[in-house]
Parts: sequence; C-alpha cells; structure tokens
Amino acid sequence: MRKRPSSRFIQAAVASLLALPLLATAYCEDPAGLADNRAAKPNAFDPNELFDGPAQGDAKAQLGSLARQTLQASLEVRSAESSGRAGYYDLDQAEAARRPLVAVTGNVGAGQSRVYGETQSPSGLGGVSINATAPLYDGGRIDRLSEWRRRLAQAGDTNIVATRERMVNESLVTVLDLNRFRLQARVYQQYAGKMSCLVRSLEQIVANDRGRASELVQARKSQRQAEISRDGVISQLRRTDVHLRKLVADNVEPWAAVGVPLTQVPELQTVVEQIRQSPDVQRLRLQADAAESYAAAAKADAKPKVNWNVGSGANRIAQNTTTNWTAGVSVTYVLDDGGAIKSASNAAQERAYAARRDYDALLTDRTRLAREYHEAATNAFVQARLYAEVLKDSDQVRNATYEQWARLGRRSLFDLMSAESEHYNLRIAYLNALHDGFVATAQLRSLGQGLVPWMAPDLPAPKSR
Repeated sequence: MRKRPSSRFIQAAVASLLALPLLATAYCEDPAGLADNRAAKPNAFDPNELFDGPAQGDAKAQLGSLARQTLQASLEVRSAESSGRAGYYDLDQAEAARRPLVAVTGNVGAGQSRVYGETQSPSGLGGVSINATAPLYDGGRIDRLSEWRRRLAQAGDTNIVATRERMVNESLVTVLDLNRFRLQARVYQQYAGKMSCLVRSLEQIVANDRGRASELVQARKSQRQAEISRDGVISQLRRTDVHLRKLVADNVEPWAAVGVPLTQVPELQTVVEQIRQSPDVQRLRLQADAAESYAAAAKADAKPKVNWNVGSGANRIAQNTTTNWTAGVSVTYVLDDGGAIKSASNAAQERAYAARRDYDALLTDRTRLAREYHEAATNAFVQARLYAEVLKDSDQVRNATYEQWARLGRRSLFDLMSAESEHYNLRIAYLNALHDGFVATAQLRSLGQGLVPWMAPDLPAPKSR
C-alpha cells in the first residue's frame, strides 16, 4: 500500500506553491535608465545602447565648453605663455648685439703731479668720454645666435599649443572616466536592487519553508557583493570628480554627451599625415633647428672679429682742460685658447645631433601610437557592438532561467543568480568597451591635428608676440 505524504511535506509544498505568484510579482524588473535597446540595427553601432549620452544635450557644444573651461583655469597654460614671452625677450637681446653699443664714462677726483723734481699742490680732476662700438664682421656668430633664439621663441609658441592640448586631453579623458563610473554605478545599483528584491521574496518563502534558508543566504551574499562593487565605483567616481574640479577650477558641468562624437574614428592615414604638424612634434623640430644654429654660432667663435669704434672725451686737471677724439677699427683673433672653442663647438654639435634624433624618435613613436590607438578604438567599438548583441541573448536566458526556477522548479537558485550576474557583468563590459573606444579615439585625434581645434574651432591660436 502506498504511503501517504507526511503532513509536514504537504504543508511545505503548499506554502511553496502559494509563494510562487508572490515571488513572481516581487522579483523586480530592471529600473528605467540603462535598459537594452532591442531595436538596434545589426552590424551598426548605436550609441544609445546602454549609453545615455545622446539624450544629455549638444555634444559639440559640451566639448567646446570643456575646452574653454580647461584653458581658462589652467595654470600650466599661463606658465607656458610666460615662458613663450621670455623667449622673445631673449631674441631681442640677441638681435641687439648687432647694433652699436654707446657708453658714457665720467670720473671726478683729486690728484698730484711731479714735474722735474718739483711737486705741485694737489688739485681736482675730472673727465667725461663717450664711446660707440659695433661689429663689422664676426664670422656669422651674431646671426646664428639670433637664429637660435628665434627658433627657441617659435618653439615656445608651439609649447603653449602643446600645453593647451595636453590639459584639454587630460580633462576630456577625466570626463569620459567620470561618465564611465557614473554609468557603472547605475548598473551595479540595478544589480543590487534586483538581488534585494530576490532576498525579500526568499525571506517570505523561508518564513514558510525553513529548508530553503541556504538559498536566502546565497541571495544575500550576491546582494552584498553587488553593493560592494557599487560602492567601489562610487568611490572612484568621487576621486575622478575631485581631479576634474582641479582641471576646470570647480566649473564642473554635466558633460555627459561628450562621448557621442568620439564614436567616429578618424582615418589612420589622415592622422599619420597630420603628425608632423602636431604641436609636440613641431616644438621638437624647432628645438632641433635651434640646437644646430647654436652649434654654428659656437663654431664661429674661432673666426676673427672686427669692430669699429669712435669716441671723444674731455679731461680737466687743475685749471687745464684737454679734449680728444678717436675713430678706428679693432681686430681680434684668438690664436690659442687651449681648445676651449673647439670643445664648445663639438659639444654644441653633439647636442644638435641628439635633438634631431629625439625629433625622429618622436615621429616614429607617434606613428606607432596612432596605429595602436586606431586599432584599440576600432576593436573597442566592435566589442561594444558584440556585447550589445550578447546582452539580448543574456536577457532572454536570465528571464527563461527565472521562469524555470520560480514556476517550474527546473533550475536552481544558483543558476538564476549566475544568469543575473552574467547579464550585469556584460553590461559593465559593454560600458567599458564603449568608453575605452571613446578614450582611444580622443588620444588618436590628439596625435594628429589635436583636440583643441576639433573641440573648440572658434578659439584663436595662441601666440606670445
């Protein structure tokens, strides 16, 4: 004869069946905000998928605002501008060496003279003279020194542009990281909310069936892990916000849409062709040219130097006044200085070689970086699109797993939480791939024409003079 089920087993089964509808309604749906865009076109990147940038305002206007706020607040840019002006004052000093040097000399005092053994009484004396001198020939030294200073001054101008570019680049990447962490925090909050709803449902089930207490412990563990991840991202978000406020002097705006234009990856060949015109490369080229001019000036030190000079003066001793004037040419030629001029010339020439090699190395490095960033940006957006497709399947899997667990009893709670964890981790992976693409595209544009002309084309180019 078949044994009848025990009353305790029947009560537990009835309690579980009664709790299933309650569990189905209590298990929360995803909050509004970062839902999948299921209307996305296949094989086409849609920035609206899990990314709220397009709904956050005019992206180009936000890029221009970010560039202007950064340049207005940057002390590094002010420092570069002062250094640039100093370079032109150095140029004025070098140019002045070719013009006449006019000097006035005066003296007053007392003296005593002896004539044929007779000593005269002390008497007052005084004199004044004026002299002018200027170079006629110096082997081109002054010309080379002026050229050296001119190129350094021009390098100072490009250094201002390079500094502006570096600060705007740092601000843009910081804003992109801020947006990344903001969206990640939202995803983790959704995950924690989903686990919280599951915990509340299981608490009602366990109240009637103590045998499922282990499932409640597992759900609580997943909820706490999601909350830990959320809190960690929020901490990163706060640190990034502090850094951004340093860059823009607390003029923080909701630059949430700046990533949208960065979905367009510029052509690699176009960027490579623009590298020679980028501010950092131009600055190094001008510095190398300047080093070669200085080496030529050092070599010219060994050549003869010819100066003209004129002068006149008046001297008064006691009651006698004398006047004089002079005019002539002086020639100076170093016969032997122990090798000092030759050593200085060789040292300057080696520094010029080193500067030119640095310029060539920078070109090579920038070209390599352009290829790396282009590949990184392209691959990141491809990965983001693939993650968006996988997310659709993941969403179906987790919904089906929930139905099989809650209504049919064919899946374990571990299967359900694993499906949920996988789905939210895919959301994080999508956001990371998307923002990795934004950052790589920003760095790629910075290597070419630069971010400032692209972000704020209305800003005039800086110049020290």
